[in-house]
Amino acid sequence: MGILVYSGVLKDGTPVEVERATPEDREKLIHFYEALSAECIYNRFMSIIRYFDPYVDSLFRGNAIVLMAKVNDKVVGVAEVVYDDRGMGESGIAVLDEYQGKGIGSLLGRLIIEEAKKNGIKKFYAYILPTNMKALQMALKHGARIVKRYSGMLYLEFDLEGLNKGERKTREN
Repeated sequence: MGILVYSGVLKDGTPVEVERATPEDREKLIHFYEALSAECIYNRFMSIIRYFDPYVDSLFRGNAIVLMAKVNDKVVGVAEVVYDDRGMGESGIAVLDEYQGKGIGSLLGRLIIEEAKKNGIKKFYAYILPTNMKALQMALKHGARIVKRYSGMLYLEFDLEGLNKGERKTREN
């Protein structure tokens, strides 16, 4: 149902596909979020959520890019960026516990940035708990910068126009 964005293998050789979700993927996304551990849910949403239908429905009502990483047709990771008409957005990534450490989060991070650029998104933001070191390291690796620290959270900015300028500068040198 989703639109294929990537097909390849993970660090351990496991085949993976990444698809851009469509409304037909609603149930798969709900099932994915329901399968996350309480710790993963808290790291992603900074609260405990038990009922994901309204959240998933909201992704398909507005401007959103939702990518699903799939292994053997099972959704094992999701990245999304919800954006407005000014080209500003907010992003998040979650990976099932048993698939963490295999490169799925990093792959989704790279692909969500590529898809965001294609859709005219200039900047997006992410909130990360300072204790979520994997997510913080991944975000910084993909060009994020810490803008603020408040209320026990880090507020990160991905300046996609700045990333483009940095890429051009690197190629010119």
